[in-house]
Amino acid sequence: MNKSKKREITLLQYILGINTAQVGTNILRLPADLAGVASTDGWIAIIGGWIITLIASLCMVGVMAKHPGATIYDVLTRYLGKWVGRTWILVWMASALFIAVVICYRVVILIKVFILSNTPHFLLALIFLIPVCMVLWGGIRILARYSQFIFFFTLGLPILLLIPLKDAEWIYMLPVLKEGWLPILHAVPLTIVSFVGFEIAWILYPYLKNKQAAAKGIIIANSITLLVYLQITLSCFLYFSPDELPEFLWPTLALVKPIQFPFLERFEIIFVSFYMFTLSAVILPFLFIVTKNINYFFNKRNWQLPPYILPLLLLVSFLIYIPTYSQLQVVNKFWSQIAYIVSYTFPILFYLYVTLSARWKNRKTI
Repeated sequence: MNKSKKREITLLQYILGINTAQVGTNILRLPADLAGVASTDGWIAIIGGWIITLIASLCMVGVMAKHPGATIYDVLTRYLGKWVGRTWILVWMASALFIAVVICYRVVILIKVFILSNTPHFLLALIFLIPVCMVLWGGIRILARYSQFIFFFTLGLPILLLIPLKDAEWIYMLPVLKEGWLPILHAVPLTIVSFVGFEIAWILYPYLKNKQAAAKGIIIANSITLLVYLQITLSCFLYFSPDELPEFLWPTLALVKPIQFPFLERFEIIFVSFYMFTLSAVILPFLFIVTKNINYFFNKRNWQLPPYILPLLLLVSFLIYIPTYSQLQVVNKFWSQIAYIVSYTFPILFYLYVTLSARWKNRKTI
């Protein structure tokens, strides 16, 4: 078996690699944010975000399908030129690195609040990044296998959130569209950011064994994410009243607290501990985007230096500055504006440009 065959990934790994990159820290806060903007009609905004994400995702696959054997770097430099293509690679790298740093800080704060309150931030970051580094060093196929493992290993977490629904109040959901469509439209940008992570498909596509199924795969991946967000959001909407839900910092974790067993107290600690596996799978695609683009940028194959240096820089950042949760929220709003451009606007515009460029060349040859 040659090296290219060894790096191929299956359709299932492709699907779950995209899905695990999306289901991140936003699921802890999303129900409260939606309730604050659109009340219990916020779940409809999730469907709107899913539709927009599908459009951007299919544009990405459409671009790569025109050049099945090429990488995203090859495609960018072919259509945009060397300098513009490289400039966009740098923008994409900076955006992915920014997201990875924010996720890492959020994870450490979450661990410190719920599990190890007296442990220094640096040590918590070290513990979290050790398995992340091991997967990052393994390459694309190990990343795909890890995403597949994490999906099935944590499959029961959303199901646990159904237990408190024995006390659900269905009246909270009525009437539907109680405030009209305008609040729902205002809530759609919140859900769009929650689907960010699908851009890992730019990197995964060249390694996909059955490239003809790429479009179907990315639709399935986004749809799985949609079902997870809908299930968690509707569970919170049914359990908490519309007035109290926006007051919770992490409503998803508050939903876990009523779950009790005779032999176990504070079940949310167990939930958060398992949830750390999910978060490790979320940060990995963004770190992989950075390291892979560094390889493209410097025209190197499987350069091992970036995967070693990048986690080290993340650790050093915890020795320099520790933001508060409120500061992270401000940073998250800034990152949201970047995500609208990098993850959504660019794939759509680039697809239109590639399509029109191909048609223009065909007309010239006729």
